Amino acid sequence: MNYLLDLLQGLGVAAAAGASPFLPLAVAAVAGLANLGADYEGTSFSFVESPVLLALAVVLAVAALVARRRLESPTAERVTLGLGVVFGAVVAAATVADRSDVWWPALIAGGVAAFVVGTAVQALLRRTRARLEDEQRTLLSIGGALGAALVAVLSVVLPPLGAVAVAAGIWLFVGGRRQETTKHAGLRILR
Repeated sequence: MNYLLDLLQGLGVAAAAGASPFLPLAVAAVAGLANLGADYEGTSFSFVESPVLLALAVVLAVAALVARRRLESPTAERVTLGLGVVFGAVVAAATVADRSDVWWPALIAGGVAAFVVGTAVQALLRRTRARLEDEQRTLLSIGGALGAALVAVLSVVLPPLGAVAVAAGIWLFVGGRRQETTKHAGLRILR
């Protein structure tokens, strides 16, 4: 049962990292430092609860919000998604490694969860940004980062919510793909 709860907690934080990589990593570091939900000490992932990693994650989160306009390019989106996948995979594996020696499935599952949620959120944000003014885009970026942090906190405090976060990400991913398919089908009718 502990393995399942640890996996769900890790997947929730990984899903949040896919949406916005830096603040969920900071949440994982704080959780490890406070021994709240996970204690990474004594595992191969003890660096996750490092104060240096916490400070770096917060600085990178602020830098990402300041450089928001540059982050709206396709290349920056791919880099952000890649960082989210790596951070999500590591945090999921670290969470499971706290009480189990078999952490590698969480590494894979965390990476997949971060990728699916990150891809879905980026597509949604891309569609939404196109209709917004610059100030609204800034608020959207801040809200997205804070929302990801909230999902990470909730996943740490109530691990079963990790499954809800992943399910919501899959639903958003499938819905976005369906909307793109429908849109393209409608454009074919116009020919």
